[in-house]
Amino acid sequence: MAPAQANVPMLHRFLGFGLFTIATAAVAVKSLGVVSTPEQGEFTQMLAYAFSGIATVMVLVAFLVLKPRVPARTPGQSVDAYWSTPPIVAKVMLVWFVLEGGAMMGVLGYFLTGEVVAAGAALFGVAAFWLCGPNVFAKE
Repeated sequence: MAPAQANVPMLHRFLGFGLFTIATAAVAVKSLGVVSTPEQGEFTQMLAYAFSGIATVMVLVAFLVLKPRVPARTPGQSVDAYWSTPPIVAKVMLVWFVLEGGAMMGVLGYFLTGEVVAAGAALFGVAAFWLCGPNVFAKE
């Protein structure tokens, strides 16, 4: 059962690298002008704020609601035993998936609109995802 235990923290790295890659690609494509930014108007601004709002709410829900529901590793429990407990793994993955989804909403908002507020929400989501890694839960 050792491979399954090592896969949970590794999943965070793979999700994070994928998120970072997509965010970097979106910024590069927008910066190089490969995709044109729509004309800045009321609709574009509303779209940027909508994506940013959804992204921020998702990140805050993950941090303030879902993360506190993950049980801490008990003093006598090994890290491998902690990561092999299915209810804990399910709760941690939910936190990670919601954080990544929030960051992706910010990236998508920036990609579609080019607005700074969406870029800020994307950066907030990416930073929150990396700050909520396996060591936060297992306290290694």
